[in-house]
Amino acid sequence: MKALFAAAALGLAANAFAGSVSLTRLEEIDLTGDGQVFSETGLPFFTLSQDTWVSGVLNTAGFPGTEPSVDISAVSLKNLTTGEVFSWTELLSVDWNADRVGLEQWGFAPRLLAAGSWSLDVAGTSYSNTLEQGFTATAELPEPGSAGLAVAAVAGALLARRRRKAD
Repeated sequence: MKALFAAAALGLAANAFAGSVSLTRLEEIDLTGDGQVFSETGLPFFTLSQDTWVSGVLNTAGFPGTEPSVDISAVSLKNLTTGEVFSWTELLSVDWNADRVGLEQWGFAPRLLAAGSWSLDVAGTSYSNTLEQGFTATAELPEPGSAGLAVAAVAGALLARRRRKAD
């Protein structure tokens, strides 16, 4: 039972101090009726003061109260300090030949990112001719000190285990 409490403490320590940052763009509109290609580059996303584990997700978004009608073709994260570029992976897609509305989702698995300013590049096609379409990207960033708290929780769990074995 003590191990269960220790595991719960570790989970809370690791997650309770995680913060997030979001970026929303709802500016894409199709004035042609055939799909309007767009490319948003160099969108300021977040700045890291030290190397940090980061994950992210991007969801397509429509004008409030409407379904998205935008096809994302590429998403990447770029460190403006080092020049590193990481591509995101499409997790949920829409068959745009069959339908002109639907939610797409792109993800960025947890990865250790170098300190610096990071920007987001997004390319795609908007199919809405009346309302703006776009996306919302969210990155999960740990708060300073959360790693230390997680280490303290692990140390406490190990100490409790050692004491239990000694009894």
